[in-house]
Amino acid sequence: IDVFICKLRNKLDAASGGQNYIEAVWGCGYVLREPDDIRESA
Repeated sequence: IDVFICKLRNKLDAASGGQNYIEAVWGCGYVLREPDDIRESA
């Protein structure tokens, strides 16, 4: 899982200009976050 998340983060980083969409949640796993600018404009 860790290797898959790392590769996915690298692909999202290249496509989004450096924004981190995937966060590790201790004790739970991972969570996919929306970028702040999309949430604010909606």
